[in-house]
Order: sequence, then structure tokens, then C-alpha cells
Amino acid sequence: MLHPIHDIFCHGPLLDVIQKSRIFQDSKYFVDMALLHDPEVVLQAFHEVENKTDPKELDIFIKKYFSPPGSELKECLPVDWVPRPKAFLKIADEHFRLWAYFIHGKWKKLCREVTDQVKTEPNRFTFISVPHPFIIPGGRFREFYYWDTYWILKGLLVSEMYETARNMIHNFATIIDQFGFVPNGGRIYYKNRSQPPLLTMSVWDYYQATKDKAVLVSMLPRLEKELQFWYKNRGLVYTDENGKTLQLHQYRVDTDFPRAESYTEDLASASLEFTEAGKKRIWSEIVSACESGIDFGTRWFRRDGDLNKTVRSIRTRRIVPVDLQAILCGSEAVLSRFYNVLGDQRMAEVHQKKYQRLKEDLHDAFWDPIDKMWYDIDLDERDGRGAKSPTFYPSNLAPLYFDCVLNDKKKVGQQVAKYLEENGISSMPYGIPSSMHASDEQWDRPNGWAPHNHMVIEGLRKSGDIFAQQIAFKIAQNWIDGVWFVFFQYAGKMFEKYRVEGHYGIGGGGEYTVQEGFGWTNGVILDLLLTYGEELKKEGPYPNYAITLFYFDCCSLFNQM
Repeated sequence: MLHPIHDIFCHGPLLDVIQKSRIFQDSKYFVDMALLHDPEVVLQAFHEVENKTDPKELDIFIKKYFSPPGSELKECLPVDWVPRPKAFLKIADEHFRLWAYFIHGKWKKLCREVTDQVKTEPNRFTFISVPHPFIIPGGRFREFYYWDTYWILKGLLVSEMYETARNMIHNFATIIDQFGFVPNGGRIYYKNRSQPPLLTMSVWDYYQATKDKAVLVSMLPRLEKELQFWYKNRGLVYTDENGKTLQLHQYRVDTDFPRAESYTEDLASASLEFTEAGKKRIWSEIVSACESGIDFGTRWFRRDGDLNKTVRSIRTRRIVPVDLQAILCGSEAVLSRFYNVLGDQRMAEVHQKKYQRLKEDLHDAFWDPIDKMWYDIDLDERDGRGAKSPTFYPSNLAPLYFDCVLNDKKKVGQQVAKYLEENGISSMPYGIPSSMHASDEQWDRPNGWAPHNHMVIEGLRKSGDIFAQQIAFKIAQNWIDGVWFVFFQYAGKMFEKYRVEGHYGIGGGGEYTVQEGFGWTNGVILDLLLTYGEELKKEGPYPNYAITLFYFDCCSLFNQM
């Protein structure tokens, strides 16, 4: 049975009235507020509000029983933060090295920990309590997020902040103990969905940097438990064109309600549906897209009809995504390595066999031997039996990134790099777009995102093929240049998404304004600056006032510690 706080912040009449009133322009603002009284008291007080359509009465009610977002968390100083990590000396270009120090300083601004009140009165907050400090994305994203954390951790490891990284991994361990999986983010209204399951990969990154076997011993049961959640709840038996039965996986969630944090947006998206079943279908497709992390883009939309390129045509559960299969496949390989490290050869072999099976199924289902590229599967094709959808998304390269290539990896890397070149994808001036379809959604052209660019760059680089590595470097240089230019244009700000074609700039589209901070952008830039530290060259020009501000801020940063 759910606690009464869910009847306030997750679903029910109170949430419906407050969100529809539009007292707060951002739907997320209300559900991040805290209660000044116990949930039962608040629900009774709401029942006694005489005119629930009167904004003044609602405003009085909210001010009496709720406090603004933010009281659940406090800023913190990471215990392992130092002004100048030694690793940054590998960055040859002095401008980029100084930029890295500046970005490194942002970890202090994005560090949060739970207040004591959340621990003593958890039922007054929507925040999911965790024991250790963590890094948030920034802006309206005041809590931790699952797949954001993967790239944030990469940046923390570059910054040599191993204790902070370990603590964030342990936070997720406590969450798996509680829920059996890692929710989308650190709020109770995210508990009905996850995000791309990258925790096993994060533990691998951490172990490679520290050789901390104690973390492996602690985390292995949790990692096993999480993977079982995905196999049990997101599995799909698929028969390919050759009649072969394959075990695949989907981002797939069922829900009866609009998202609490995007309530009015979801009501609008389902407004053309005239049955409750139709509305629930739309909301389930929306939440499934949120589980993928790609919320939203044409990857999940119907390609024909009047609703083309809008959320109203969303059909996430009719798409079988290549990236999820690659993540699960790569996770099995990593678990096998972990058991080898700990001397358990039997379990290492068990996971090696699972890895091989998932890799074979991935190849058979998603690899297009003509285009030399992996593609998602559209279950509405082939008379409802499903077929590959020959459309490019950066996630197509996930098998290369997660080391789930069945055949010669170098050869495949070269083939994939040629695909990017021949289709003009790698020639975008400031990185890889989230799709080649232009739309008003944030995960489409002309927007590019840090995780997608990192996935493409690193996948090509680690393939071992010289041509693929050349393309990887070109994309890395372009992406870094774009973020660099915007950094100066906006006086030292880092954003969640960027414009990668035409003139450089911040990204747009979607349900909210572009956010600044920004956790995974910081992590990816630091990782790439270190990876290509001896090769990258700064591209100008930039405003004199901006570079002056930049140096001033960095010098101030060094003098603080």
C-alpha cells in the first residue's frame, strides 16, 4: 500500500487541481515542494478548501501547507576536491587546461546532500533519501538522475574524486536494496520507471581507476539484482526475418496517470484520445520514452499521418532499441570480468555465456549488412512482425561503445565510420545531432547532447581502426569547439544540450527551457580533454572580455583552496 504522500505528489485530486491551476509555470516545481505538515493533515485541509478553482484560495492553501523546493537538500563540499588535479597536466593546450580547471570547480557548485529532516521525516518530501553526497545535473534538476550519473562519474574520475564517485555508487546500492532497480531519478514520482541501466558500467569505470575490490564485493549482488529486473520486466521474444528466435529488450512501462512532474503537458498530449484506455496508452508510451532517457524525439514517433513529429504520435513500446540491448550485453561482459577478478571462475563463465548470447542476438536483430550500421527495430513493420528501421540515431553506435560487436571490431569500426562520413553526419560543425530529423523536440536535430557525442566518439576510438579513430577525433574536436564557444558566449556557463549545425549555440525545444550546470556535459568534456589532451587545439576567436573573465574566475578558484 502506497503512503499518503503519493496521493499528494504522484496522482489524485490534489495534484490534479494544483497542476491544472498553473499556479506554477513549471509542473515540476510543485512536486518538488515539501510538506509543512503530515500528508494526512494536508489531504484533509485540501478536502476543506471550498472553491478549488479559485487561484487565491489555492495560493493560501499552498503557502500554509507547503514549502518551496530545496529544503530537502543542502550544498556540500566534496571531501576529495582539490584545486588542481595532477591528471589535468596531460592537457597540452593551456587554454583547454585552464578550462578544465574551471569545469572541475563546478563540482563544488553541484554537490548536494540530504538534510537531517528528510531522514527523520521522509514522508514530507518527494526526495528519495540516500546516505552520501552526490552531484546533481543542475538547473531544475535538483536531484540525482540515473543515466546522468554515468557521465558525471566519468568526470569525477578524471578529477581524481574517487571517494565522491564511490559514495555515489553506494547510494545506488541502497536504492537497489529498496526498490530492486534504480529509478529514473531521486524522487518518488520517478519510481514507476528506470533509465538506461548503466550502473554496472559505472562500477567498471570506477574499478579501472582505483582497483578497489571491496566495491566489487559489495556491488556484485546489487548489479545482479538490477539486471534481473531488466530481464524479467523489459524482455521481449522476437522472431527475425529468418525465423530465428531472439531475446531482446525494450524500454517499456505501463501507467494509468500523467507524469506528476509534467502533468499538464501529458494531459495535452492525450487530449485527442477520447477513451481512458487511449489516454493511458499515450501516458505509458510517454513514460517509456522517459525511461529511455530520450524524452522526446522522433525516434519514438509515428512516421506518417497528421501527428507526425509530435508527442501525440508517440509509440515507444513499438520500438526495440539497439542501445538497451548493447548496455545489457556489455554489462554481462563486465560482470564476467568482475568474477574473474574475485576468483570465481564458475560465475565468470556463466556471465561470459550470457554475454555471447546477447551479442549474437544483437547482431542478428539489429545489424544491417548492406548499410553497415545497427538500427532499431520497428515492430509495426513487416505486417506487425517487426523489421529494422533504417534511421540514424547516435544510439545506433552503442554496440561499438559497449563492446558488443560480434565480428572483427576494427573492420566494423571502419564501416560505421564510413557510414557517418558518407551520410554527412560526422561533418556537422559542432558534433553529432541526436537525430537527422528536425523537429521541435529536444532530442532531435539540430540539438546534440554530451552522452550521445561521447558514445559515438569513444565507440569509434576504441574500435582500433585508424580511419574510425580519425573520425572520432574530428567529432571530438568539433564538439569541444562548440561547447567552448558557447561557454564564452554565456560567460562561463555549461549547458545540457547544444546546437551542432549552423551557428554554434545552446540547444532548444522540448518541455522546458535549456538548463545550465551541467553534470554530464562537464563530465564528458573533462573526459575528452584528458583522452585527447595532447592533440586538441583551441579554435578561436572568442571575445576579449570573456577570456578576461575566464582567467579571473579561474585564478579566484585556485586561490580559494
